[in-house]
Amino acid sequence: MKKTLQIANILALIITLIVNYLSNTGIFNGNTMATVSARYQNFFTPSGYAFSVWGLIYLALAAFVIYQSRGLFNDKPVPTIVEKIGWLFVISCAANSLWVFAWLYDYTGLSVIIMAILLSSLLLIVFRTRMEMDVIPIKKIALTWWPFALYLGWITVAIIANFAAYLTKIQWNGFGLADTTWTIIMLCAAGVIFVGLTWVRNLRESSLVGIWGLVAVAVANWNQTPAVAYTAIAVSAVIFLSSMLHAYRNRGRHFLEEARWI
Repeated sequence: MKKTLQIANILALIITLIVNYLSNTGIFNGNTMATVSARYQNFFTPSGYAFSVWGLIYLALAAFVIYQSRGLFNDKPVPTIVEKIGWLFVISCAANSLWVFAWLYDYTGLSVIIMAILLSSLLLIVFRTRMEMDVIPIKKIALTWWPFALYLGWITVAIIANFAAYLTKIQWNGFGLADTTWTIIMLCAAGVIFVGLTWVRNLRESSLVGIWGLVAVAVANWNQTPAVAYTAIAVSAVIFLSSMLHAYRNRGRHFLEEARWI
């Protein structure tokens, strides 16, 4: 069973990387991620540079997949993380790939549902692995916690942006409230979520990725919608200060005294 999971995790990530690469070639429905995003541009759409974070996320996930492969071709013990995560990583990869198809084929409402499944799988990984709750070696933190913490942080921002795109598509009237007002509400909600992730689950890495995304929202609105831009900066500042305070109060807590790469 363990070896099956290890192989499935490797294949799932490879397929996800291929699908995401092809998504920017126009091979699917003649669209790319950027063209569809531009079609449903709204005040919560981040500046384009923000999506470069995917490079870091996929690099981190590749490191995790390599680490979890230990013992697959030799007699070394299989990392316990494999059984703890189970099929959740495969589910997250499947949701990632299915989301690409839903987005590019203009099933925007369905894409929100699929992204919710992706977010749920990441949250379950956090809970099953007791991520950021135990004291473990720095190597295991880097290779088993950080990849998913970074991923969770970005998907938290992405699902809000995805939902905003769907509302734009259906021309939702916002119960009479202006689009800028709703965007400010969503920004504040994101801030509450990231502060909560920091203090309830110690996920400062997720919060820092959240700051990256929210600052990109500010950049996208800087000249056209100052109220949204300033709110995004203010919320980012609150998240950053919260993360730094949390880091100071918990300094050294999650590292073994001998922070060895073992």
